[in-house]
Amino acid sequence: MKTAGRRVPDQRKNYKIQPALVWGIALLLDAAVFACFYILFQNVSVCAAAAACLLVPIKLKVRKEAELRYEKKIRTEFVSCLVMISGSLSAGLRLEQCVNELASGDSREFRHLRPEFIRMSKLIQLNWPAERAFSELAARIPVGEIRLFSQALNYGIPTGVNLIELVRSFSSGVRIRNDVEAEITRTLNLPKYNNRIIMCTPFVMLAIMRFTAADYLKPLDSGIGWIVKLAAAGAILAAVILGELLGDINYAE
Repeated sequence: MKTAGRRVPDQRKNYKIQPALVWGIALLLDAAVFACFYILFQNVSVCAAAAACLLVPIKLKVRKEAELRYEKKIRTEFVSCLVMISGSLSAGLRLEQCVNELASGDSREFRHLRPEFIRMSKLIQLNWPAERAFSELAARIPVGEIRLFSQALNYGIPTGVNLIELVRSFSSGVRIRNDVEAEITRTLNLPKYNNRIIMCTPFVMLAIMRFTAADYLKPLDSGIGWIVKLAAAGAILAAVILGELLGDINYAE
């Protein structure tokens, strides 16, 4: 990007989980699915077909979880940045000086956002107004709170808004949202993990029986036993999907 004949160094980093890592985790989980289906069906072709069908949904789920974790980290760091900005504004610094202060700090409290504040500081040195630098930040990091704060600056600064009160109220609101989400997550974690444990129990029991008393399972490997196994696999898969959907909470911005 060029501004006034000078190039602004691009500090962009891939903060989100790497695609290769997403696929790696997805393949590991898919291998676990293959193992579970093999314990149930004892047929490589059926297990491979099931694993192939579930690979893409598993990959999408892993990617979604990675993006949610990334967004939570960014929101937490952004609250810390707003608290520091509020303190600096109260001490008499201008917003541009607050950005420079964050860029030059060494705290690991906002290590993901520091490269972006370094970039914003360079933009300000090129005579960009602070609100435009925050708009650039919002464009580079698609997190709702950053976008809303950028919009508040763009509308508030030209009208002479009290920046200290604006930053304090905004940081307080984001902190409350983070606390509420954390409490909801803690509440949902126990039933979610219980559901996953219950889903794994049939495969563990089958594996133990196949190693210790395989003769008892021979009726399941032929005839109507296949229908029973298909029905069981379908019920377990439906329970997994339902458990994930019940624990998927969407927060309105």
